Amino acid sequence: MIRKAIFIILAVMLFITSGCTGANNKGDTNNKGDKDIIEVTETPGQDAEISQNGETVPSLGGISLGDSSEKVIEVLGDKYSETAEPDILGAFNEDIVIWNYNNAINVSIGKRSGKVLRVVSNSPDYKTDLGIKVGDDADTVFETYRSELKEAVSRHNDETLEGWFLTEDEIVVIFDFDKSDDALVNSDITPDTRVEEIILSKWKYYN
Repeated sequence: MIRKAIFIILAVMLFITSGCTGANNKGDTNNKGDKDIIEVTETPGQDAEISQNGETVPSLGGISLGDSSEKVIEVLGDKYSETAEPDILGAFNEDIVIWNYNNAINVSIGKRSGKVLRVVSNSPDYKTDLGIKVGDDADTVFETYRSELKEAVSRHNDETLEGWFLTEDEIVVIFDFDKSDDALVNSDITPDTRVEEIILSKWKYYN
């Protein structure tokens, strides 16, 4: 009788111990599941990607209007020739110095402000912010820019200036398809006409 009672007590204790162990294991499983859910739903870097979205600032050769002379040296280097140009017509409201990089790209900087006022490229080595360079054809230029910016309209006769593109901030990107005519106004452009010079400047400098 005593032996039977001991056997029953041992059986009950074994059952209770087994139940506790199962409960602990179940708790571990839930904790692991919670951890897995956290790992799956985390998306590191998403905020950084969103913050980088925005309007593109027009540039040429990596230089934008308003950049400092230090920024120009940082991007293009310090191997340039310098010439001074008085602002006789009052276009810039200050005299300028022109940094010429091997006749490939030159940057006009205000003597007083120390800021970039104009950038001119004659080389395929320097692209605009939309990827256009000297040597590209008119078809590529217009396909790229007409979907992004409006073309400027002449102040004198209300005619559209083909190859002149304006931003909302009155920055103008000019694609000159024929330098030999000594005029920035383009004419007789065909789809395969090539860009010979690119100018980044302010619309107010041109009348």
